[in-house]
Order: sequence, then structure tokens, then C-alpha cells
Amino acid sequence: MEMAVSLDNTIFKEAEREARLMHVTLPELCVLAVQEYIKNRGKSDITKQLNAVYDNYTATIDAGLAQAQYDLLEEEDW
Repeated sequence: MEMAVSLDNTIFKEAEREARLMHVTLPELCVLAVQEYIKNRGKSDITKQLNAVYDNYTATIDAGLAQAQYDLLEEEDW
């Protein structure tokens, strides 16, 4: 499928430069950019779902474990 895209001149020049650095054509760079966007968008959806799950979760730690961790940290040279 083909499509036409209008880009600001500055973005176009940056895209051309990036394509040259990557040794790909400008259309190939556009395909890579869309693929990367879609991949990262999916990660964002997962993050939103996890945040929704943990929004109502209150984490607690056993007082003895917390004290043991604190004691170990006191012995460390910072």
C-alpha cells in the first residue's frame, strides 16, 4: 500500500539524515518508525493495565524483614 505524507521541512531533513546514517531509504525509515511506534504503544497499554491493577494495592513489608535490611545497610560503606 502506498500513502502520501506531508512533513515539516525540518523533520523531513532530519529524517533524510537519519535514513542516510542507517543506510536505508526514506520510505524504509518511515516503515521502521511506524513499526517502532506500534510496538511501543503496546507497551504503554500494558503499563496502563498494570497501573490499574496496582492502583488499589498497598504493599507492606514484615517489620522484622525491614529491620534486618536496615541493619545490613548500616554496615555498608557508602
